Amino acid sequence: MLTNVFQFLRARERGQVLMMTAVLLPMLLGFTAMAVDLGSWSGERRNLQKAADSIALAAVQELCKESCATYTGDQGNATAAAIQWAHKNDINPSEMTVTFPGSTTDPRVRVVIGRDHDFAFIRILGIKSADVDGKATAAKVSVGGASGVVPWTVTQFTVNSSPAGDPIVLKYDATGGPVAPGNFGAIRIDGSGSATYRQDAMYGSNSFVCAVTAENCVVGACPGTYPETCAEDSPTCDGPVCDPETGNMTGPTRTAVDFRLNNTSAECDTFAEAFGTPDAFGKYHLDTDCNPWNGPGQCDSPTDICSRRVIIIPVVDDFGNGQTPVTFQRFALVYLEGYTPGKCRGKSCEIIGRFVNADVTPNALAGAYDEGASIHFWKLVE
Repeated sequence: MLTNVFQFLRARERGQVLMMTAVLLPMLLGFTAMAVDLGSWSGERRNLQKAADSIALAAVQELCKESCATYTGDQGNATAAAIQWAHKNDINPSEMTVTFPGSTTDPRVRVVIGRDHDFAFIRILGIKSADVDGKATAAKVSVGGASGVVPWTVTQFTVNSSPAGDPIVLKYDATGGPVAPGNFGAIRIDGSGSATYRQDAMYGSNSFVCAVTAENCVVGACPGTYPETCAEDSPTCDGPVCDPETGNMTGPTRTAVDFRLNNTSAECDTFAEAFGTPDAFGKYHLDTDCNPWNGPGQCDSPTDICSRRVIIIPVVDDFGNGQTPVTFQRFALVYLEGYTPGKCRGKSCEIIGRFVNADVTPNALAGAYDEGASIHFWKLVE
């Protein structure tokens, strides 16, 4: 009798399981189908976003190549570059719109890619497709602030009067030059003293320093600014105003220059290897293998053999006497040539570099576009 009861209950349970399975299976299959369709939609959206980012960055490089006086005319070349990169990213140009929401003081390119995404399973619910898109805006900007800055300077007059690629003096010695008494063109960024100066000259500053444009052009204060403020954290600077490093510092300077020369990769140990020849607009283009901030030439650790002769230094208004502070107007890209062999002794140790007008990709703060700056780079702003 008891056995019959157990058999009846087991049969009833099996019947309930079968009934529940029959009820829930369509729901489970529906959830699975929805997950598959939504996953494919999300994947396509990610691909379109990556494509929009790369297309916008490629297109904005064509703006203000010679000067921003040609901003409107450059838009045709920017559109052509966008179409070329659309093909590279398997995007049909008919699915893409390219607009120029910026201005001559704020060059920008906006790319929007849109298409219908067909669903495979949830069509049974009446949802056949959904819009999917990728949107990106890229801007051409100037360096408003950076770390890794080398503590040598040039004046704005030197930059204005020196053709790109020509040798310039980065640090003067005690034998003379356009600097005032007690000032040799070196500055304090991470602190004072010969040991700190030597470290900064060898590796670039640990502190983040700002230029006047970054300090004055905070959000909404002037055209072309971005939602970034320059968080200067140098112990010896107040915004763009920094103290000079007095004293000739021959020994630390020689040590730092020798280190940079001896620890630069063979592919980047001449100016021609790093920058080649200027384009039709007089701009140089840094070889990707010689970019110390990004790519194969990147200097990740103090012991790397990398592109150490490509440096960023501040451009100052002028040099004062001794401890008179200097003001960073902007930043300059320089290729370090060094000094005449055997001449960096005693009071004679001038450091020579080549000022470069170039578009590069440093790890720097995006400041307002400054046509007079020697360094421009591209940044996604949306």
